[in-house]
Amino acid sequence: MRIGMLGLAAAGKKTLFGLLTGAAPPAIPSGGLPGVFKVRDPRVESLSRLAKPEKTTYALLDLTLLPDVEKTEGKAPWLSDVRLLDGLAFVVRAFPDPTVFHPQGTVDPMRDAQLFVSELLFADLLLLEKRAEKLNDELRVRKTVEKVGELELVSRLAKVVEGGAGVPDAGLTEPERRLISHCLFLTDKPVVAVVNTSHGQDAAPIEAGLARFYGGRIKTLACDLKLEAEIAALADPAERKDFLGGMGIAEPAVARLTRVLYDAMGLMSFFTIGKDEVRAWTVRKGSTAPQAARAIHTDLEKGFVRAEVMKYSDLMALGSEEAVAKAGKAPLKGKDYVVEEGDILSIRASN
Repeated sequence: MRIGMLGLAAAGKKTLFGLLTGAAPPAIPSGGLPGVFKVRDPRVESLSRLAKPEKTTYALLDLTLLPDVEKTEGKAPWLSDVRLLDGLAFVVRAFPDPTVFHPQGTVDPMRDAQLFVSELLFADLLLLEKRAEKLNDELRVRKTVEKVGELELVSRLAKVVEGGAGVPDAGLTEPERRLISHCLFLTDKPVVAVVNTSHGQDAAPIEAGLARFYGGRIKTLACDLKLEAEIAALADPAERKDFLGGMGIAEPAVARLTRVLYDAMGLMSFFTIGKDEVRAWTVRKGSTAPQAARAIHTDLEKGFVRAEVMKYSDLMALGSEEAVAKAGKAPLKGKDYVVEEGDILSIRASN
């Protein structure tokens, strides 16, 4: 899964990128900067303590740190790169530090969020206008029912976007979705707004306001990124825990952000365990057992026969795979089984 990280200048996106990847860059290349976020799921650690494998592997999310968001009416070069991403994390500045430059002159989270959403809307409108132009050219040469239908749909979507709503607000049917599946709309992507506050600042009104943006599809998270980065930089885990407790922070922002990102993007985790490796995998909610097998290896999907399924809670409660099986809680599931959050899978496939 690929997530783009955006924000206005000095909003804190580089700090967040560094918090997630362990490497905060001094500058962002024009084409964006790639990074990898290792999802520190405590369940993986518990499974490793139980199985004592040779190797422990966490789930990974690919990140791209993008250039500063500016008012370009959808013409910023990096917007084309965003179309290839699965979701967006937009850092909104809320901390009121007068010593830190703000490109708009004043701190106004709602205004900045509106600028971000407007850039997505403008970019989608430009895409629709170009598609309509191409369809009109093709229809002058040869008229087909499919192209006439697509042009009507594109024109309808353009009116929706011009009105300030995103593509999901158009109420498309599944056939209509398939008709324009080649168009990668920015307003179709899930968005998480990370509100960068100062410690102790009441961010609830800001989060409530942002949640109404984007047709109510924006998920929000508030935290003091500078403070979180300072805590994360502490080498001693016990010291980090004490620092968090002393500041009244129940858990690190990274843990909370992981949950919000997974929720916004419709993701979930399943696990595989063995003496060689304990590993977490990320798939979309609603994935079947063969689709989960594909995440491990395409050959496992092709040769899928059955999946032995254990629940994480059962394994933790009973203490071993043997005990879970003996209790009758490791059933074999077929191709129609829909994988659930935290499932432990053992795929059985033909050669």
